Amino acid sequence: MRHRCWILSTLLLAGCATQAPIANDGATRSGQVGMNEISALIPQPSRMELADNESFLMPIEDDANPMPAYPETLLARRLPLQAVCVRVGVDRDGGVLSSAPAIAPPNCPEPADPAFFEAVRGAVAGWRYDPALRCVFPDAKTKDDTVGSCGGYTEIREAVTLTYRFMFEQKDGRGSVRMAK
Repeated sequence: MRHRCWILSTLLLAGCATQAPIANDGATRSGQVGMNEISALIPQPSRMELADNESFLMPIEDDANPMPAYPETLLARRLPLQAVCVRVGVDRDGGVLSSAPAIAPPNCPEPADPAFFEAVRGAVAGWRYDPALRCVFPDAKTKDDTVGSCGGYTEIREAVTLTYRFMFEQKDGRGSVRMAK
């Protein structure tokens, strides 16, 4: 069989942020979250193998996918920067099947509080994607001539696993966002 698995572990780059002001004891604090792909840093269990006449198009994240919010209960603790890494399983139709922690020190240590992961899990549960596609062409030359699309040839939707790193940070009682490097 040409394909040894239906799940492809790969990387996705996105940069979005949200900010939610929170009143607490008369002081205004806010928590913000930033995210970045980190798939290359975490060993993946398996990868799809493509034939010479096939290409793969990554799923496209919906612009309306919400970012997680900084957990209100943790703002008062003024914790240092927290990296929260998660593997998100995306089904063939672009819906989220599952999410699980992706802990791989030093870039993805265990967060100081499980509420960080729960914030991520809650946000990604409703995410939507345009499906990932495996494109099958009549031959390798046709594939090479068609970049960035299936060009009208056979499109097979694929389930994938994407890995994200979300950065939760506070400075001087205010949240901030930055992309992980």
